Amino acid sequence: MSGTLASIDLGTHTARLLIARWDEASHRILPMTRQRSYVRLGSDFHRGNGILSESAARRVLNALRVFERSMHAYRVGMTVAVATGVVRQAENREEFLRLLGEGTGIRIRVITGEEEARLTSVAVHRVLHMENKPHLIVDLGGGSTEFVVVNGKECWIRSIPLGASILTEEYLKADPPKGSEIDALRDFIGRKLMNGLDQIPSRRVFSMAGTGGTIVTLGALLHNISLRDLEPHHVTGLTITKENIQELLEEMITMKMKERIARYGLDADRAGVLPAGALLTTGIMDSFSLEKLTVCFSDLLEGLLWEHTENA
Repeated sequence: MSGTLASIDLGTHTARLLIARWDEASHRILPMTRQRSYVRLGSDFHRGNGILSESAARRVLNALRVFERSMHAYRVGMTVAVATGVVRQAENREEFLRLLGEGTGIRIRVITGEEEARLTSVAVHRVLHMENKPHLIVDLGGGSTEFVVVNGKECWIRSIPLGASILTEEYLKADPPKGSEIDALRDFIGRKLMNGLDQIPSRRVFSMAGTGGTIVTLGALLHNISLRDLEPHHVTGLTITKENIQELLEEMITMKMKERIARYGLDADRAGVLPAGALLTTGIMDSFSLEKLTVCFSDLLEGLLWEHTENA
């Protein structure tokens, strides 16, 4: 199989596009361009008590139409598009996706958290050499976080509805966040992780790979890498420590959002959710008694394309 492929992930905070070329000779997926649009579905989901609004659909439609133009320019021959995060939780998800399909012609299917975790794991293992010892892969998103624990040939998968966007909406309402809000969120994360991860046979893992916008951004900031035109080779394989994340978090929560934008070179949408994302990252590391993690840029978008090429 050869040609130009595209994958789309409609998530809680962002809609993302990857256009890549499949190279048969090297058996590799070669990225050509990446795009993202902040669709901010978490706020609509939160305010609408589980319903995604018409205004949310319009934001997504605008994003998808931009993606379509890029796909046409690159002469994409095959597209696989999925919905994750709050879309899979929404009471009106079928109607919501029907509107998107009618407005663009892009068929988007909802995937489970477990399927999202599995596909992300495929992508991570393609680019990172993980130890043979038990290890953890975490995909931290806007509306959910996926966990994959690998121990030899055994694999344990869990998806928990904890994400940087949803947690920000529910807990961090002041700008900058109040100390009481941070404490309440930290306690909530600890309880949810304890309950959500209680089915794992053992939490004894020796390493962790993390992907998703929050973790990639933390990796770039902690290694003084510009967030402009960020590419996989800039961050994949970087190590960041829990101590460094906590230090950055303590600095961030003293600032108003506009100050975080200026200080770190963040865009407004990422600056708003990064404190909650950092809290969730350190909470996960605490749950598994880990002091460091390895950053991975590759995630669900690459996993979708790998699955397609292997099944073609």
